[in-house]
Amino acid sequence: MKRLAPLALALACAFAPAAVAQDHPLLGRYGDARQVGSWVDSFNEVKIVTGRIDDKDHAHSGPGWTAVEGKITLMYYILPQGRSALEVQRNYEQSLKSRGFEIVFSCSTMAGSCFTGAWPGLFLGLALEEPVDLPRVNGNYVRNYFNNGDGRYTYAKLARPNGPAHVSLAFSDDPAGERLLVARVIESAKMDADMVKVASADQMSSDLQSKGWVNVYGILFDYDRADVKPESQPQLQQIADLLKRDPSLRLDVVGHTDNKGGADYNRRLSDLRAFAIVAELATRHGVDRARLTPVGKGMDSPIASNADDAGRALNRRVELIRK
Repeated sequence: MKRLAPLALALACAFAPAAVAQDHPLLGRYGDARQVGSWVDSFNEVKIVTGRIDDKDHAHSGPGWTAVEGKITLMYYILPQGRSALEVQRNYEQSLKSRGFEIVFSCSTMAGSCFTGAWPGLFLGLALEEPVDLPRVNGNYVRNYFNNGDGRYTYAKLARPNGPAHVSLAFSDDPAGERLLVARVIESAKMDADMVKVASADQMSSDLQSKGWVNVYGILFDYDRADVKPESQPQLQQIADLLKRDPSLRLDVVGHTDNKGGADYNRRLSDLRAFAIVAELATRHGVDRARLTPVGKGMDSPIASNADDAGRALNRRVELIRK
């Protein structure tokens, strides 16, 4: 039987400079692991596991869940045959420590240290659920690699002057099949400021008269939420002024999303957001609800390609349609 190198030597080999550009410089690559998918979002929010969670907490809101925002890099790796999830996990943890990371949380589903509930089979699949269209691996949904309930998880954090970096690693551990690593790196960063301009009542009135509709981008929501953010008030005030100028004006308030997540999920989310906008205009700005009809169209009516961040940002919008 071939003997494995001591951990320190294995670490040096496992994290040699990678030939594939998609490897993240804060993370590296384990040995001959094969990258089979990647996805990058320049600025967004994601909920990650940072401690023990209830394995039935599908809301991702209980203890052990933390919302972090910044540049998100998601990568999938098929691990080399003959390497256990434990060996790969320990190599990554040692490598992260050498780069200045603190290992905040490390667990095993088999040992029961990842969760507080009694149904461990859901843990890693639950932790990986996201409202985005994750690429499949060899035709399989990513969660299928974790269905047997065995796996390991590591969360690490790096303090930096410009904001922390977070690493979330989920290792499937099915000896009968391929082992998959789902790696996320979230780098805290300031979003591009002043990119969203408030559409004035005059601008919206002109578009509604000439086209019958207008897109607005100044109404903001947190990731995966339907609560209108306080920063939206300037845009809502302009919509209220528009309606007060023309008492006969009635509008459909239409919510649109990008293509991250399934069609049904996005339609429900956009519907909830449209209702929230109508409620905000009625309760805070005194607009008669009867003049506004909330509509959720989800990802059904894109105005740009969803292949990049710029296109997705254009598709996430509120559309006002004259009735």
